[in-house]
Order: sequence, then C-alpha cells, then structure tokens
Amino acid sequence: MAKFGFDLDEVEADVQQDYRPFPKGNYKLQALEAEEKETAKRNGTYIKVKFEVVSGEHTGRLLWENFNVSNPSEVAQRIGRQQLVAWATACNKPDATDTDVLIGKTFEASVDIEKGTGGYEDSNKIKGYLRSDAYDNIAKVPKAAPVEKEEAKAEVKKDTPSNPWD
Repeated sequence: MAKFGFDLDEVEADVQQDYRPFPKGNYKLQALEAEEKETAKRNGTYIKVKFEVVSGEHTGRLLWENFNVSNPSEVAQRIGRQQLVAWATACNKPDATDTDVLIGKTFEASVDIEKGTGGYEDSNKIKGYLRSDAYDNIAKVPKAAPVEKEEAKAEVKKDTPSNPWD
C-alpha cells in the first residue's frame, strides 16, 4: 500500500469537464489560450485555440478550433485565414496580427455540432463568427432618408414657373 503523503483537505479536486456537445445556437465566447503548432505531416502550421462559453446556461463549457495558417492545400490555408480574420473582426479587432490581442475578448459565434469521425465523439464547432453590435454601430454611418421622386418633382413644380416668361 502506498500512502499519499499529504493532507487531502489541502488540495482541490480536479473535477472532470463535461465534453459532450452542447446544443447548437448563438453563444457569447472568449478565447482562453492559443498556440501555434506544426501540422502532423510537418508541412504547415495551424493555430489551436481554446474557447469558453461566457454567458447563459452553458457558461464554462469549452470548445476548440484549429485555424490553418500555412498549408500545402491553398483551399485549407485560405479558409483558415478567413476564419482568423472573422474571429478578429467579431472581437472588434479587425487589424489584429497576433492572437494575444484576441485572448479574453468576448464575441458571439454560431456554434453547431460536428459529427465525430475516426473514433472521435461528436463535438461543437464554430460555424460562424458574428459581428457585435458595438462594431456594427461604428461601421455603419447613418444615411439621409431618401426623398421620394414624386415629392421632389411636386416641390420643384410649385416653386419653379413652367415657362420662363410666366
């Protein structure tokens, strides 16, 4: 028999996280950490990001995303880079060039459930990054109300004589 050699009351238990997928929908998220990694074939790089739900019934639930940065497949690389730009834009940091700027920033995302393959269970996947209201308010400049053409013609007729000699 092996004794632990410490007081169990001094240590907080590490309770297992629930990794089952939560329902699809729109969620407020924040990135907790990001790490650049080399692909398994060592022919590219990706950024692995750990996200957390920060409000609502599923607060504290986690999901992970990989963003291809450099990949032999131009399509995979383009999609990964587009997703990174979408994430940065959703965080109101469209000019971000580093994940450190995005860590801890809240944003909204549309989350779906991806079917598991290759022995992996189903998991949550970010389907789309949603622009926040704050960013929309900055990005949109109010336009003047359009004037109806008939109203404009009527006003011109009232003030302008039809013939110069009238």
